[in-house]
Amino acid sequence: MIAQRPLLIGLIVSAALNLFLIGGIAGALWMRPSAPSAVQKAPGPMPMERPVGTGTAPDPAPVLQDRPQADPAMSRPVARPSDPPARPALWTAGKDLSPETRQALRRTLRDANQRNRALTRQAQAERQAAIQLFRSGPYDPADVSKRLGAARALDLEARGNVESAVARFAATLSPAERATLADGLARVYAPRQKGAKPQED
Repeated sequence: MIAQRPLLIGLIVSAALNLFLIGGIAGALWMRPSAPSAVQKAPGPMPMERPVGTGTAPDPAPVLQDRPQADPAMSRPVARPSDPPARPALWTAGKDLSPETRQALRRTLRDANQRNRALTRQAQAERQAAIQLFRSGPYDPADVSKRLGAARALDLEARGNVESAVARFAATLSPAERATLADGLARVYAPRQKGAKPQED
């Protein structure tokens, strides 16, 4: 009987430990809250509403800014006095002549101008020399007038050569053709008026 007491005590202690463990497990299960059956997702942001029939939202209307209006008086073109029209070329005096006579007149004028090239270059040189005298000092008005007078005389000589060539050409024409040429020369040498247009082919 004495030998069985330790065994009995061990059984009692083991049973007590088992009861303690069972009670602890049961209490833990009872205290644990039950998990939700399904996880609910938080609602996302609501999509922005768009106008019906458009893919994107319409841009805001541009803001019109007031701009200063231009003065009508400033926008008008400035009226300038009209320059006198240029004198028609001398060869246009024969535009009413026959084609052969008109070509002969052009050849006559071309030959006269070729002979006048030396005079024309010399007249230009005299004018350039007069212009240089305006810049250099001391200024001598008499020398400037002399240079300009020489250039003017050369121009008149060249013009005289052309007019003499036309006079010799007119001697080869019939009276009717000379009258036609005279009418053409009258148009060329007529005084220029404002608004008149030169008559050319």
